[in-house]
This record gives sequence, C-alpha cells and structure tokens, in this order.
Amino acid sequence: MTAKMAADLMRGLGFEVKTGIAGTGVVGLLRGASSGPTVALRADMDSLPVFEDTGRPWCSKVNGRMHACGHDGHTAMLMGAAWVLSMMKDKLKGDVKFIFQPSEEKDGGAEPMIEAGIMEDPHVDAIFATHIWPDVRLGSVKVHHGPAMASLDAFDAKLYGRGGHVATPHKSLDAITAAGQFLMQLQTIVSREIDPTEPVVVSVGTINGGTAYNAIAHEVAMTGTVRAVNPSLREILRNKIEMKLKGVAEATSTEYAYNYHFGYPPVVNNTEMAEFVHSTAGRILGKDSSGYAERPSLVGEDFAYFAKKAPGAIYLLGVGDDSISKYPLHHPKFDFDERALETGVRLHAQLAVDYLAGRSADGSI
Repeated sequence: MTAKMAADLMRGLGFEVKTGIAGTGVVGLLRGASSGPTVALRADMDSLPVFEDTGRPWCSKVNGRMHACGHDGHTAMLMGAAWVLSMMKDKLKGDVKFIFQPSEEKDGGAEPMIEAGIMEDPHVDAIFATHIWPDVRLGSVKVHHGPAMASLDAFDAKLYGRGGHVATPHKSLDAITAAGQFLMQLQTIVSREIDPTEPVVVSVGTINGGTAYNAIAHEVAMTGTVRAVNPSLREILRNKIEMKLKGVAEATSTEYAYNYHFGYPPVVNNTEMAEFVHSTAGRILGKDSSGYAERPSLVGEDFAYFAKKAPGAIYLLGVGDDSISKYPLHHPKFDFDERALETGVRLHAQLAVDYLAGRSADGSI
C-alpha cells in the first residue's frame, strides 16, 4: 500500500518510476531542465512488530505492527519533497532520484536495491537521508561529521544440558544455570576487554528455556545484538562472545551452539556532505537550529550501504518536545509532532536544489 502510494504520486507528477525493486522498493527519477549531476534522497518505509499504544486516531490498523521508528514520517517527507521539486524542475541543473526503501528494520533493503542498479542510470553523485530523532529539539537538525551510527550484528547461542527432576539436581546438568553464568560473563567483554573509549554494545534480547517449574531445563536458547562504531572490532567481538560461551560450557559440562551474523556496517557520513547538510540547514532553519552531533549513535541503519556507494549523509531531524514526542524510538507509545514533517520536506528539497546548483558547504555557488 505505501509503495503504491509513493509510485502513484510520482507517476502523477511525471516522474520516471520503477517499482518492485528488492520486493516493494520504489524509485522515482525527476529529470531537471538541463544536464548535471544526480542527487538521491532516500526514505525507509517499513514498520516494526510492536503493538501500538498511542491512542491516536491514525494509529496502526494492523494488530502487532507499528511505525515505532518514524518511517511513516520519513516516507511522508520524501513524498512532500517530490511534490515540491516537481514544481521546480525547470530550474534544476541535473536529476533527482527518490528512493523509497523497504525492510530497513528487518533484513535490509538498501543492499539489494543497490545490487538491482538503482545507484546507476543515471549515476548517483550524492545521497541524503533523514531520521526522526526524539533527542533532538523540535525544528532543529543535527548531523554527524563522520561516524554516525554503529554496525548491526546479531548472534544466537544455545546451551545444552541434561534435564531431570528438580528434586535430584545432581543427576542433571542445568542449562539455565549455565546460561546465567554466560550472561554474566558477557558483561565483562565491554567493561573489561574493550578500550573504554570505544562505543560498543553487547546485549542479549531474548532467552528461552525450560518447560515446567519442577523440571531442570535441558536447553536454553538466547539471541542478542552487537553494536560497534569501529569496524575492526566486529570480528574481535564475535570471537570473544564464543570464547565466553565455550568457557561456560566447559565449566558446567554442557554443550553449546553458536551462530554470528554480520549485518549492517557502521554508517559513516561523508564529511563534505555532512558540512553541506549543516550549512543548508543553518541557512533555512537558522544557525541555532543546525548543529553537529557530538557522539555516534549505537543504533544501526542500512543507509550505511548507500553511504559506501556514493558520498552521503544521514541527518537527525528533531521531533523532541515535552508532550507528544516524549517516548523513545521503538516504544509502543512513540509519536512525534507533525510540524517536523514540514521541516523535513523543506530540507530535503533544499539539499537537492543546492547540490544541483553547485552550492558548496559554505553556502557559495
């Protein structure tokens, strides 16, 4: 439905439109009045498996699915920018690609869209994206000057013991006890084995084991995530987790299984494009409303693949206030002040216009 809305809008505006890319991805091409570079604007449009609890009139109609990360806002802003820029095509010195990407929250839609050739024909010279951010003041923007977001890796681990009656624990091997030791050992990786100046997260998100209150569990399954800004740490962290798991298994006479999945790489903003965003936002929103983010975030974003393919930057669009936007991303009550949508549309459109006009980071042409 969302992909169709985006495609129908752009067709109605006279864009060249391709659909069904990497599943439900959509790309629209607006050709300017004269030849020049191509700038791309990207929005992700998927939801999360979260039960919405906002009570808003427009809340999700699909039980157990929610736009808890603001992707509906991202899509709306890009559609708005498409409408604005369509009225300016006679002044554009180049082309604008509008990328509506699926599956950022799950398997990653950016990489398969790139593999399908969306960054070519015409070649994309620069790319920009935004993410709604509750920790940034409403009406303002922050952008990272370089490393912006972390890699997004995942692991699953199992410990196999020997079940039995809780009244005779000496005849069993308790997988739950072993799992508890593993969880405690994991905490020492970040606190004692990694340089404390390195942003790193190792967290277990799910743990499942046992079938009855009076039976010792024979198996415990766990899943977790690993985040790092420094890409050289990813292999190190994978090996350290397995070392902890193996050590616990040996100490408790249990057995283990372990799988590690390397997901999105870190997002690294091109410094020139980050300066470009900072300058453009300062010019249209006011200097006090445009700033550089001080530290990278440990969230993951598959915009990383686009940023590796072309000079690009993702910027944080402020929605933070004390009333509507008081819950964090991925919270069942997450919501945002829709006045931020106008800010996003303006900035998307201005970034495209300025880039195609050859405006530099300092605002000159």
